[in-house]
Amino acid sequence: PPAVTGAALPTVTPAAPNVRAASATPRPAAPTGAAAKPVPAKTDPARKAAVAQVELPATGDAAEDDYSYGFRLYTAKLLPEAQAKLKEFGAKYPVTQRRWSYAQNLLGRAYLDEGKPALASVAFYDNYQKAPRGERASDSLTWLGQALVRLKKSADACKVFDELNDVYGTKLSADQKARAAKGRVDAKCAA
Repeated sequence: PPAVTGAALPTVTPAAPNVRAASATPRPAAPTGAAAKPVPAKTDPARKAAVAQVELPATGDAAEDDYSYGFRLYTAKLLPEAQAKLKEFGAKYPVTQRRWSYAQNLLGRAYLDEGKPALASVAFYDNYQKAPRGERASDSLTWLGQALVRLKKSADACKVFDELNDVYGTKLSADQKARAAKGRVDAKCAA
């Protein structure tokens, strides 16, 4: 297994303007259990209907069902609901749970897709730091670099791409290598 140094990585904290009203409006506590749906971010009937159309998995494996439901919300482009479910997953299950790394990476992707790169960078960084051998840790580093590019933190993005290569270099998939190469170009990293 790769030795995770972490020494070259920047400290990642969300920018103040992006950490806004998500928790400012109190919401009722969601019921627990695999069948619990997160409270929709918007209460319009069309949104509620869209959330209701997302099938709740019922395999008998609560962790797998919770992750799968968050994934289904994400693929349905119901990003605030997916974020709520994936954050719930991260709080509910230990880092050692197989899907924890998947959920944390997908949480970052949901933030990035919604145009919240600061929050995405925190989710990706947490995945790498807390589960460096998790199945999506290397993916999270590639996406962390992309999030930092969007935040116009090119020097930090280059450090992330260097760390990615140092820790996972030969184990990276073709997609990860391509994403990192594009990120290095976008960040104008030295060769």
